[in-house]
Amino acid sequence: MSIAPPDEIFHLSSASPSQLNRTIGNWEMSLIPTEHEARIRQHRLFHSPALQCSRLEFDSSVTLVSSVPAGFVTFAISQAPIGRPLVNNHKLRPDEIIVLHSDESVHYTCEPNETLFTITTTLEHYDRCRQLHPVKDILANRTKHSYQVDNFQFIQSAIQAISACCVDINDAASPQYAEAERSTIETAVLASVLQSLTPAGGFSRKVPTRRKVAIEAIEYIHENIKKTLTIKSLVRQLETTTRTLHFGFIETFGMSPIAYIRNLRLASARRDLINKTWPTVTETAMFWNFHHLGRFSKAYQTAYGETPSETARRNSARPRNMTSSLYNQVVGTFPPSPEK
Repeated sequence: MSIAPPDEIFHLSSASPSQLNRTIGNWEMSLIPTEHEARIRQHRLFHSPALQCSRLEFDSSVTLVSSVPAGFVTFAISQAPIGRPLVNNHKLRPDEIIVLHSDESVHYTCEPNETLFTITTTLEHYDRCRQLHPVKDILANRTKHSYQVDNFQFIQSAIQAISACCVDINDAASPQYAEAERSTIETAVLASVLQSLTPAGGFSRKVPTRRKVAIEAIEYIHENIKKTLTIKSLVRQLETTTRTLHFGFIETFGMSPIAYIRNLRLASARRDLINKTWPTVTETAMFWNFHHLGRFSKAYQTAYGETPSETARRNSARPRNMTSSLYNQVVGTFPPSPEK
């Protein structure tokens, strides 16, 4: 996160619907806060007619509803320390980049404390960049809105390259770059993203076993997040080795399996606290397998900058979500209270 102040700060409140329609770059969008209030800090890293690059920082969960401007293509890289952002009903993994084509609708729900890098460029500039660099044509025969990279580090490298290019042009001594120099930097920004999506070692390279194991592991974790999950149980379920699972997961997703499980449960607990799915903080923690309340509170505060009780109090005016399918599923398993 940059020390430089943002170019613009959006203050959102569900009590002021007129403030929820905003323009960010070429995008006209509706912004819907999950909580009563939210704030978005926008850093315009690079803006030209051919390419706009921004960094958006969210202090709490917000849903963005919009469509890609006509004649443009957008790439987005999420840096969500905890949880999984949702794009068009798909939960993003840490190794995925969002790709959206001209006029496509997008419904994106971010996570608290998320940073989102967006690169929107013209289709002409996209084609020109592909001609200059040996990169994959990600728009050809496209059937989904997000694509995996081979290695989590490739995403970090793309972000570093984007930041470096933007510093080059924004910190230049001359207020205006020559057209050729500006075009070179625009191409470098886009190429850094496309190169991260281009398989290393060739398009027909065999996917390493450790990466296959990591992908299987993350899907199993999401399908069984309520179970007691340990490295030992994952190794047994996936029929692999501790070394292959551990290093494959870190290489692919940027963290260990156990850290990912903890973060996913923290995000789920926060969501339930905001929606008042459970009557108390203790019940919320217990449901998500946090059986030591002191450790849960400390981990939660480290992740979100406030205690679970503070989240619950701030959302206490909201009606409890008695219609939650999760709540009804669990409560429905209890026997009815005996009549007096």
